[in-house]
Amino acid sequence: MQTDLFGNPAKRHASYWVFHDESITMPNKHWFLIGLLFVREGHQGEALQWLHHCRQQEGYFGEIHFSELPGKFEGPYGAKARVARCWLQEYERGLAEIARFTALAVDRHSSAFEHGRFPKEYHAYNRFTAMALKAGISWFLGPENWESVAITFVSDKKDRMSRPDQGWVDNFENYLPYRAELDASLGQMQGKRYLSSVKVQLSLQDSAQSDLLQLCDVLLGATQMALVGSSNRATKQELGQIVVRWCQDLSRPPRQQRTNLHRKFDLWAFPNEQGAPYRPCFSGSKRAITR
Repeated sequence: MQTDLFGNPAKRHASYWVFHDESITMPNKHWFLIGLLFVREGHQGEALQWLHHCRQQEGYFGEIHFSELPGKFEGPYGAKARVARCWLQEYERGLAEIARFTALAVDRHSSAFEHGRFPKEYHAYNRFTAMALKAGISWFLGPENWESVAITFVSDKKDRMSRPDQGWVDNFENYLPYRAELDASLGQMQGKRYLSSVKVQLSLQDSAQSDLLQLCDVLLGATQMALVGSSNRATKQELGQIVVRWCQDLSRPPRQQRTNLHRKFDLWAFPNEQGAPYRPCFSGSKRAITR
């Protein structure tokens, strides 16, 4: 056991930045996806260097959104797509060591999805965002044996779906910190292996000024493409195939995996027919997982 200078048990504490994005498949809203990118405080500069290298290589420094990628990689107009592809390649080569990504795919058409629990859509968005955050903390940070963690939770101030239209004001800013603290308290009361304290502070940023928010967007867009194949653009299809390959590799035992993305990239879905979370991994299986 680690102790402080006075011989008292030392509390293991860490600070993380979590970059957040969300997407919903159209036109039938079958899947709602939440993406979270975990970057430990102090590693942001290094992560940004990885991303800037790709920008310099292509000479493109504009904002990158997966939904706006051109149809081809070639030519001057394809620079945006080439940067996005480079980001995924760099992610696999080592960026994932310091920038870990999890995506939750909520199946709104599942027979076990309880629509009646959410009077307004943003209630569902907020609840599943909190669920994704809890799962990411457990999966990525749990093995590091932190006792407490402080999280700066970053969303794009221009484009958060859980901020309703037509003048409605949701409770996202209050709900997420409250729910994160509650999950930690409940975990302790129930004797579960989870952090004793989770403090969340929200930060709304302009994604045009944040390459890490843009990386989260690209990772989530490629994950959605892998899940539903919703675009005929060759660029998006290729990026989606990268994620398909990652997920297929992650479905193997860790010692047989080639991508080294175990506990660095994660895609899971909710709910299966029994109302439990599962990993799709494109194998046709909806076997539940333990969270």
